[in-house]
Order: sequence, then C-alpha cells, then structure tokens
Amino acid sequence: MKPIEIYKELPKSNCSDCNEKTCMAFAIGVSKGDLKIANCPHLDNEKAQRIAANIVTVDWRLNIIKSLWEDIKDVDLHGIAAALGAAAHDTGITIRSLGRDFIVGSDRKITSDGQVTPWEEILLLLYIKTGGKGEPAMRWVSFSELRGGGVKVEAIRKEFEEPMSELFNKNPKQAIAAIESLGAELVSGQASEMAWRCHLMPKIPMLALYWPADTEFPARFKAVFDASADMFLDVESIVFLCEGFVKRIAQRMGLEVE
Repeated sequence: MKPIEIYKELPKSNCSDCNEKTCMAFAIGVSKGDLKIANCPHLDNEKAQRIAANIVTVDWRLNIIKSLWEDIKDVDLHGIAAALGAAAHDTGITIRSLGRDFIVGSDRKITSDGQVTPWEEILLLLYIKTGGKGEPAMRWVSFSELRGGGVKVEAIRKEFEEPMSELFNKNPKQAIAAIESLGAELVSGQASEMAWRCHLMPKIPMLALYWPADTEFPARFKAVFDASADMFLDVESIVFLCEGFVKRIAQRMGLEVE
C-alpha cells in the first residue's frame, strides 16, 4: 500500500497518539517499514490486521549494503587489514567496533557473537571502503572541527552526550562498569573529572569527558574526537557509531533499548 492509501484508512485527526505529528507522517512511516500500523490506537485490531496484510516493505538499508559490497568487491581484505587496524585470518578480517569483534568474510558476510544489524554492516563496509588513510593524529578536537561536523553538532549532542548523561545519572557505578566493559580506557589529565578513551572503530578513537553530578548540576558528558576521524568515516556515520555506543552501554546496564 502507498502512503496515501494507508492515510485514507486512518482517523485523519492528527492526534499524535502514535507519537507522530500527523496521520500522513504516520502513514509514510508505516509504508517505509519504520512504524507499525498497530501503533495507531484508534484502529480496531481487525482493520489494523487487514492493512498490515497489504503492506509490503523493503528495507532500504539492504540496497545500501548491496551497493557497498559491490563497491568493495575488488578490495583485498588481507591487503588493507593493517591499514584498517583489523586482524587478518583465513576466512577474512576481524574488525573490533564498540566492544565487539566483527568478522568480515571473503564470502561477503559479516558475522559476530550476536546479531549484526543493518546499520552495523553499513558502517563496517563504509569503514572498509576508505581503505585506511594513515594513523590517528593523536590530537583531540571538538566534533564541530571535523569536516562537516558543524552542521551535525546538535546530532552528537542529542544522540550521545545527552543520553550518556542520563545513563550516568541513573546509576553512575553501573554506567562506569558498563563503559569500561566495552574496552574504554580511563585516562587522566583531562579537563573533566573523569575521561575514557573509547574505540568506535580501530582508527576512530573518541574521548568521552564526564563531569559527575553534584548538588547544583546533573552529570554531564562531552565527546571529542581524534582530528583524523573524518578520514575514516563521514561525520554522519560517526554520529551513528556514537548512538550505537550509547545503546551498547544501556544494554550492559540491563536497560531496554529501542
């Protein structure tokens, strides 16, 4: 069903009870597969099931993955392993990201110790596509100083700094244990009270600066990045990596993640 066909089946009240601003926005989300028709509380089950049965969605991320595999089809994975900070082995290479090892096989499959999401596969393939471009600069800069970072500053704040602050406000000890379980290394000599060097990808380190809550202010986080980070991934992809890092910490804390 097209968005307009789904829209015609909805109440058209723009009540926002589905958490979308309008019924048309909801219909578009349903048609793309991002939302479930059952999220509309004003449809009876029979009607919702009938609509759902007529919706055929194609995950657009799968087309991106297919295209990226095509882009790197002639890449010698073993040949670029060192440049990527990856480990080469008989079946392909292993890239460590966000505390997990991902095996990128010569059979064009990516596996890990758990489910590999489409976004994880896309980010890994984009990282491989760069082929490695040197070494980290060993100089920390703000996100806005990365190429194109100025227009994504709000995204890094909303997807990383604010949710990290919330997690550390909930349970500081548990959150500290969670971030360190992902391989983050506590470092000293920073402007914040505590700081961790986190490896988003082998060649993309991030410094997470943490100011614990006190009697006047809640916990606060600030992310800074190696000055070379934009050589290995674009800033939008780095935002997705940071978002994934937050979700991984929340999972380690036993919290539900969307």
